[in-house]
Amino acid sequence: MTENERNLIAHLHKMGYTQTAIAKEVGVWPSTICRELKRGEVEQLNGDTWEYYTTYSPQKAQDRADYMRTAHGPDLKIANRRDYLAALEAYILDGSSPEDAIHHVGDAFGITISKTTCYRYIEMKLFQTLRYKHLPQGHPKTGKGSGSHSNIANPGHRSIERRAKEVQDRETVGHWEIDSVIGKAVGQKESLLVISERKTRTEIILKAESKTAAETVRQLRRLRRYFGRDWKTIFHTLTSDNGSEFADQSGIDALGVTMFYCHPQSPHERGTNEVTNKLIRRKFPKGQSLAHVTQTQAAEVQYWVNHYSRPMFGGRCAADVLKEELDRLPLYNREKVYRFFGLL
Repeated sequence: MTENERNLIAHLHKMGYTQTAIAKEVGVWPSTICRELKRGEVEQLNGDTWEYYTTYSPQKAQDRADYMRTAHGPDLKIANRRDYLAALEAYILDGSSPEDAIHHVGDAFGITISKTTCYRYIEMKLFQTLRYKHLPQGHPKTGKGSGSHSNIANPGHRSIERRAKEVQDRETVGHWEIDSVIGKAVGQKESLLVISERKTRTEIILKAESKTAAETVRQLRRLRRYFGRDWKTIFHTLTSDNGSEFADQSGIDALGVTMFYCHPQSPHERGTNEVTNKLIRRKFPKGQSLAHVTQTQAAEVQYWVNHYSRPMFGGRCAADVLKEELDRLPLYNREKVYRFFGLL
Protein backbone atom coordinates (compact mmCIF):
# COMPACT_ATOMS: atom_id res chain seq x y z
CA MET A 1 0.00 0.00 0.00
CA THR A 2 1.38 3.43 -0.97
CA GLU A 3 1.52 6.65 1.04
CA ASN A 4 -1.14 8.24 -1.19
CA GLU A 5 -3.49 5.30 -0.58
CA ARG A 6 -3.02 5.67 3.18
CA ASN A 7 -3.84 9.38 2.96
CA LEU A 8 -6.99 8.49 1.00
CA ILE A 9 -7.98 5.97 3.67
CA ALA A 10 -7.52 8.61 6.39
CA HIS A 11 -9.68 11.10 4.47
CA LEU A 12 -12.51 8.65 3.80
CA HIS A 13 -12.37 7.31 7.37
CA LYS A 14 -12.73 10.84 8.73
CA MET A 15 -15.74 11.40 6.44
CA GLY A 16 -17.47 8.38 7.99
CA TYR A 17 -17.08 5.84 5.17
CA THR A 18 -17.49 2.21 6.18
CA GLN A 19 -14.56 -0.16 5.79
CA THR A 20 -16.32 -1.85 2.87
CA ALA A 21 -16.85 1.49 1.12
CA ILE A 22 -13.21 2.52 1.72
CA ALA A 23 -12.01 -0.81 0.33
CA LYS A 24 -14.07 -0.27 -2.82
CA GLU A 25 -12.58 3.20 -3.35
CA VAL A 26 -8.99 2.05 -2.75
CA GLY A 27 -9.40 -1.24 -4.68
CA VAL A 28 -8.53 -3.72 -1.94
CA TRP A 29 -10.36 -6.26 0.25
CA PRO A 30 -12.29 -4.95 3.30
CA SER A 31 -10.08 -7.14 5.51
CA THR A 32 -7.06 -5.19 4.22
CA ILE A 33 -8.65 -1.91 5.32
CA CYS A 34 -9.49 -3.44 8.72
CA ARG A 35 -5.86 -4.43 9.30
CA GLU A 36 -4.58 -1.08 8.00
CA LEU A 37 -6.79 0.90 10.39
CA LYS A 38 -5.50 -1.16 13.32
CA ARG A 39 -1.86 -0.67 12.29
CA GLY A 40 -2.28 3.11 12.06
CA GLU A 41 -4.39 3.46 15.18
CA VAL A 42 -3.47 6.44 17.42
CA GLU A 43 -5.04 8.35 20.30
CA GLN A 44 -5.59 12.11 19.84
CA LEU A 45 -6.91 14.86 22.10
CA ASN A 46 -10.12 16.66 21.15
CA GLY A 47 -9.41 20.39 21.63
CA ASP A 48 -13.05 21.19 22.25
CA THR A 49 -13.98 18.50 24.76
CA TRP A 50 -10.48 17.72 26.07
CA GLU A 51 -11.21 14.02 25.65
CA TYR A 52 -9.02 11.44 23.94
CA TYR A 53 -10.37 9.59 20.92
CA THR A 54 -9.00 6.87 18.61
CA THR A 55 -8.39 7.57 14.95
CA TYR A 56 -6.26 6.48 11.99
CA SER A 57 -2.89 8.11 11.32
CA PRO A 58 -1.56 7.56 7.78
CA GLN A 59 1.86 8.79 8.93
CA LYS A 60 2.14 6.16 11.68
CA ALA A 61 1.03 3.43 9.27
CA GLN A 62 3.57 4.58 6.67
CA ASP A 63 6.39 4.73 9.24
CA ARG A 64 5.59 1.20 10.34
CA ALA A 65 5.56 -0.02 6.73
CA ASP A 66 8.93 1.64 6.04
CA TYR A 67 10.44 -0.01 9.11
CA MET A 68 9.10 -3.45 8.20
CA ARG A 69 10.56 -3.07 4.71
CA THR A 70 14.05 -2.66 6.16
CA ALA A 71 13.64 -5.92 8.12
CA HIS A 72 12.96 -8.22 5.15
CA GLY A 73 15.21 -11.17 4.46
CA PRO A 74 17.99 -11.45 1.88
CA ASP A 75 17.37 -11.35 -1.85
CA LEU A 76 16.31 -14.50 -3.67
CA LYS A 77 19.08 -17.08 -3.73
CA ILE A 78 18.60 -17.79 -7.43
CA ALA A 79 18.92 -14.08 -8.36
CA ASN A 80 18.37 -13.98 -12.14
CA ARG A 81 19.11 -17.65 -12.85
CA ARG A 82 16.06 -18.26 -15.03
CA ASP A 83 17.90 -21.18 -16.65
CA TYR A 84 18.00 -22.97 -13.30
CA LEU A 85 14.31 -22.33 -12.69
CA ALA A 86 13.46 -23.61 -16.18
CA ALA A 87 15.41 -26.84 -15.64
CA LEU A 88 13.84 -27.35 -12.21
CA GLU A 89 10.38 -26.72 -13.65
CA ALA A 90 10.86 -29.19 -16.51
CA TYR A 91 12.02 -31.90 -14.11
CA ILE A 92 9.03 -31.43 -11.77
CA LEU A 93 6.52 -31.31 -14.63
CA ASP A 94 7.97 -34.62 -15.84
CA GLY A 95 6.66 -36.26 -12.67
CA SER A 96 9.32 -35.63 -10.03
CA SER A 97 8.79 -34.08 -6.62
CA PRO A 98 10.52 -30.75 -5.84
CA GLU A 99 13.03 -32.55 -3.58
CA ASP A 100 13.93 -35.06 -6.29
CA ALA A 101 14.24 -32.30 -8.89
CA ILE A 102 16.52 -30.23 -6.64
CA HIS A 103 18.74 -33.26 -6.10
CA HIS A 104 19.15 -33.98 -9.83
CA VAL A 105 19.30 -30.43 -11.24
CA GLY A 106 21.47 -28.67 -8.65
CA ASP A 107 24.85 -30.15 -9.60
CA ALA A 108 24.60 -28.96 -13.21
CA PHE A 109 23.99 -25.33 -12.19
CA GLY A 110 26.00 -25.08 -8.99
CA ILE A 111 22.92 -24.00 -7.04
CA THR A 112 21.30 -25.73 -4.08
CA ILE A 113 18.00 -24.64 -2.58
CA SER A 114 15.88 -26.33 0.06
CA LYS A 115 12.55 -28.04 -0.53
CA THR A 116 10.85 -25.28 1.47
CA THR A 117 12.45 -22.61 -0.72
CA CYS A 118 11.26 -24.39 -3.85
CA TYR A 119 7.68 -24.46 -2.55
CA ARG A 120 8.00 -20.74 -1.75
CA TYR A 121 9.15 -20.02 -5.31
CA ILE A 122 6.12 -21.91 -6.62
CA GLU A 123 3.86 -19.84 -4.37
CA MET A 124 5.57 -16.65 -5.59
CA LYS A 125 4.90 -17.80 -9.19
CA LEU A 126 8.56 -17.51 -10.18
CA PHE A 127 8.14 -20.51 -12.49
CA GLN A 128 6.63 -19.93 -15.91
CA THR A 129 3.87 -22.57 -15.71
CA LEU A 130 4.56 -24.67 -12.60
CA ARG A 131 1.91 -24.30 -9.89
CA TYR A 132 0.88 -26.31 -6.84
CA LYS A 133 -1.74 -28.15 -8.89
CA HIS A 134 1.05 -29.73 -10.98
CA LEU A 135 2.73 -31.32 -7.96
CA PRO A 136 2.15 -34.99 -7.18
CA GLN A 137 0.02 -34.81 -4.06
CA GLY A 138 -1.77 -37.39 -1.97
CA HIS A 139 -5.44 -36.96 -1.16
CA PRO A 140 -6.82 -37.67 2.32
CA LYS A 141 -9.28 -40.52 2.31
CA THR A 142 -12.16 -41.10 4.67
CA GLY A 143 -11.62 -44.16 6.82
CA LYS A 144 -13.96 -47.09 6.41
CA GLY A 145 -13.61 -48.34 9.95
CA SER A 146 -10.99 -50.56 11.48
CA GLY A 147 -12.16 -54.13 11.74
CA SER A 148 -9.95 -56.99 12.80
CA HIS A 149 -9.15 -59.65 10.22
CA SER A 150 -8.71 -63.05 11.81
CA ASN A 151 -8.46 -64.93 8.52
CA ILE A 152 -7.21 -64.36 4.99
CA ALA A 153 -9.49 -64.84 1.99
CA ASN A 154 -8.14 -68.30 1.15
CA PRO A 155 -7.60 -70.45 4.28
CA GLY A 156 -5.02 -72.51 2.37
CA HIS A 157 -2.78 -69.49 1.78
CA ARG A 158 0.17 -68.70 4.03
CA SER A 159 -0.76 -65.71 6.21
CA ILE A 160 1.49 -62.68 6.63
CA GLU A 161 1.31 -63.42 10.36
CA ARG A 162 3.76 -66.25 9.74
CA ARG A 163 6.33 -63.94 8.21
CA ALA A 164 9.56 -63.70 10.23
CA LYS A 165 10.21 -60.65 12.41
CA GLU A 166 13.37 -59.74 10.45
CA VAL A 167 11.21 -59.38 7.35
CA GLN A 168 8.71 -57.22 9.18
CA ASP A 169 11.48 -54.99 10.56
CA ARG A 170 13.24 -54.67 7.16
CA GLU A 171 16.52 -55.91 8.63
CA THR A 172 17.72 -57.87 5.60
CA VAL A 173 17.49 -57.49 1.84
CA GLY A 174 15.66 -59.99 -0.36
CA HIS A 175 12.11 -59.67 0.91
CA TRP A 176 9.71 -58.30 -1.69
CA GLU A 177 6.11 -57.14 -2.01
CA ILE A 178 4.21 -57.82 -5.24
CA ASP A 179 1.16 -56.14 -6.76
CA SER A 180 -0.55 -55.40 -10.08
CA VAL A 181 -0.97 -51.95 -11.60
CA ILE A 182 -3.81 -51.86 -14.12
CA GLY A 183 -4.61 -49.34 -16.82
CA LYS A 184 -8.26 -49.46 -17.80
CA ALA A 185 -10.71 -51.58 -15.88
CA VAL A 186 -11.31 -53.79 -18.92
CA GLY A 187 -8.93 -55.74 -21.11
CA GLN A 188 -6.74 -58.79 -20.54
CA LYS A 189 -3.46 -56.96 -21.23
CA GLU A 190 -4.08 -53.94 -19.00
CA SER A 191 -1.60 -54.91 -16.30
CA LEU A 192 1.91 -54.39 -14.98
CA LEU A 193 3.45 -56.68 -12.38
CA VAL A 194 5.32 -54.55 -9.83
CA ILE A 195 7.69 -56.02 -7.23
CA SER A 196 9.10 -53.84 -4.42
CA GLU A 197 12.06 -54.72 -2.17
CA ARG A 198 11.14 -53.88 1.42
CA LYS A 199 14.49 -52.66 2.78
CA THR A 200 15.91 -50.72 -0.18
CA ARG A 201 12.57 -49.78 -1.86
CA THR A 202 13.97 -51.04 -5.17
CA GLU A 203 11.34 -51.70 -7.84
CA ILE A 204 10.98 -54.31 -10.58
CA ILE A 205 8.31 -53.66 -13.24
CA LEU A 206 7.24 -56.43 -15.61
CA LYS A 207 4.72 -56.12 -18.44
CA ALA A 208 2.24 -58.95 -17.95
CA GLU A 209 0.41 -60.48 -20.88
CA SER A 210 -2.66 -60.99 -18.68
CA LYS A 211 -3.77 -60.50 -15.11
CA THR A 212 -3.86 -64.20 -14.24
CA ALA A 213 -2.17 -66.54 -11.79
CA ALA A 214 -0.53 -68.47 -14.61
CA GLU A 215 0.97 -65.28 -16.09
CA THR A 216 2.29 -64.19 -12.68
CA VAL A 217 4.11 -67.51 -12.26
CA ARG A 218 5.39 -67.29 -15.85
CA GLN A 219 6.84 -63.79 -15.28
CA LEU A 220 8.51 -64.85 -12.04
CA ARG A 221 9.93 -67.91 -13.79
CA ARG A 222 11.43 -65.62 -16.48
CA LEU A 223 12.91 -63.46 -13.74
CA ARG A 224 14.45 -66.52 -12.07
CA ARG A 225 15.93 -67.62 -15.41
CA TYR A 226 17.57 -64.20 -15.82
CA PHE A 227 19.19 -64.15 -12.37
CA GLY A 228 20.17 -67.81 -12.50
CA ARG A 229 22.29 -68.88 -9.55
CA ASP A 230 21.82 -65.46 -7.92
CA TRP A 231 18.03 -65.88 -7.69
CA LYS A 232 18.02 -67.45 -4.22
CA THR A 233 20.48 -64.84 -2.96
CA ILE A 234 18.25 -61.93 -3.98
CA PHE A 235 14.73 -63.34 -3.59
CA HIS A 236 13.66 -64.93 -0.32
CA THR A 237 10.00 -64.00 0.24
CA LEU A 238 7.08 -62.40 -1.60
CA THR A 239 4.09 -60.71 0.05
CA SER A 240 0.90 -60.01 -1.91
CA ASP A 241 -2.77 -59.22 -1.48
CA ASN A 242 -5.44 -61.79 -2.21
CA GLY A 243 -5.87 -60.94 -5.89
CA SER A 244 -6.64 -63.80 -8.26
CA GLU A 245 -3.36 -63.22 -10.12
CA PHE A 246 -1.44 -64.32 -6.99
CA ALA A 247 -3.62 -67.34 -6.17
CA ASP A 248 -1.08 -70.00 -7.20
CA GLN A 249 0.86 -70.22 -3.94
CA SER A 250 2.34 -73.61 -4.71
CA GLY A 251 3.47 -72.48 -8.17
CA ILE A 252 5.34 -69.51 -6.68
CA ASP A 253 6.78 -71.56 -3.81
CA ALA A 254 8.13 -73.99 -6.41
CA LEU A 255 10.36 -71.20 -7.71
CA GLY A 256 12.25 -71.17 -4.41
CA VAL A 257 10.60 -68.09 -2.91
CA THR A 258 8.16 -68.23 0.03
CA MET A 259 4.79 -66.56 -0.60
CA PHE A 260 2.82 -64.71 2.10
CA TYR A 261 -0.65 -63.16 1.86
CA CYS A 262 -1.95 -60.00 3.55
CA HIS A 263 -5.26 -59.77 5.37
CA PRO A 264 -8.22 -58.65 3.24
CA GLN A 265 -8.61 -54.88 2.85
CA SER A 266 -5.21 -54.23 4.44
CA PRO A 267 -3.07 -52.42 1.84
CA HIS A 268 -0.93 -50.96 4.65
CA GLU A 269 0.58 -54.44 5.06
CA ARG A 270 2.19 -53.83 1.65
CA GLY A 271 3.11 -50.22 2.36
CA THR A 272 6.21 -50.21 0.15
CA ASN A 273 4.15 -51.40 -2.83
CA GLU A 274 1.44 -48.83 -2.25
CA VAL A 275 3.83 -45.88 -2.00
CA THR A 276 5.91 -46.94 -5.01
CA ASN A 277 2.77 -47.45 -7.10
CA LYS A 278 2.10 -43.72 -6.74
CA LEU A 279 5.42 -43.04 -8.47
CA ILE A 280 4.55 -45.46 -11.27
CA ARG A 281 1.18 -43.73 -11.71
CA ARG A 282 3.01 -40.52 -12.62
CA LYS A 283 4.24 -42.28 -15.75
CA PHE A 284 1.23 -44.56 -16.30
CA PRO A 285 -1.83 -42.60 -15.06
CA LYS A 286 -4.91 -44.51 -13.96
CA GLY A 287 -7.35 -44.94 -16.84
CA GLN A 288 -4.59 -44.81 -19.48
CA SER A 289 -4.38 -47.98 -21.53
CA LEU A 290 -1.45 -50.28 -20.78
CA ALA A 291 -2.25 -52.68 -23.63
CA HIS A 292 0.54 -51.35 -25.86
CA VAL A 293 3.13 -50.70 -23.15
CA THR A 294 6.27 -52.69 -23.90
CA GLN A 295 8.74 -54.26 -21.49
CA THR A 296 11.28 -51.68 -22.66
CA GLN A 297 8.99 -48.86 -21.56
CA ALA A 298 8.33 -50.62 -18.27
CA ALA A 299 12.10 -50.96 -17.73
CA GLU A 300 12.57 -47.22 -18.38
CA VAL A 301 10.03 -46.39 -15.68
CA GLN A 302 11.70 -48.94 -13.40
CA TYR A 303 15.02 -47.13 -13.85
CA TRP A 304 13.36 -43.76 -13.14
CA VAL A 305 11.71 -45.02 -9.95
CA ASN A 306 14.91 -46.65 -8.69
CA HIS A 307 16.93 -43.49 -9.28
CA TYR A 308 14.33 -41.20 -7.70
CA SER A 309 15.85 -39.49 -4.63
CA ARG A 310 14.20 -40.49 -1.35
CA PRO A 311 14.05 -38.31 1.80
CA MET A 312 14.19 -41.46 3.95
CA PHE A 313 17.64 -42.17 2.51
CA GLY A 314 18.90 -38.60 2.96
CA GLY A 315 18.37 -37.70 -0.69
CA ARG A 316 19.92 -40.87 -2.05
CA CYS A 317 17.94 -43.14 -4.35
CA ALA A 318 16.88 -46.77 -3.96
CA ALA A 319 19.52 -47.84 -6.49
CA ASP A 320 22.30 -46.42 -4.30
CA VAL A 321 21.02 -48.27 -1.24
CA LEU A 322 20.55 -51.50 -3.21
CA LYS A 323 24.11 -51.37 -4.51
CA GLU A 324 25.43 -51.11 -0.97
CA GLU A 325 23.44 -54.20 -0.03
CA LEU A 326 24.43 -56.18 -3.15
CA ASP A 327 28.11 -55.34 -2.60
CA ARG A 328 27.90 -57.40 0.60
CA LEU A 329 26.31 -60.44 -1.05
CA PRO A 330 28.25 -63.33 -2.66
CA LEU A 331 26.79 -62.91 -6.15
CA TYR A 332 27.77 -65.34 -8.92
CA ASN A 333 27.22 -62.94 -11.85
CA ARG A 334 27.48 -59.50 -10.27
CA GLU A 335 27.68 -57.58 -13.54
CA LYS A 336 24.46 -59.13 -14.84
CA VAL A 337 22.59 -58.32 -11.64
CA TYR A 338 23.89 -54.75 -11.59
CA ARG A 339 22.92 -54.28 -15.23
CA PHE A 340 19.33 -55.37 -14.53
CA PHE A 341 18.91 -52.75 -11.78
CA GLY A 342 20.73 -49.99 -13.71
CA LEU A 343 23.67 -49.88 -11.32
CA LEU A 344 26.45 -49.86 -13.92
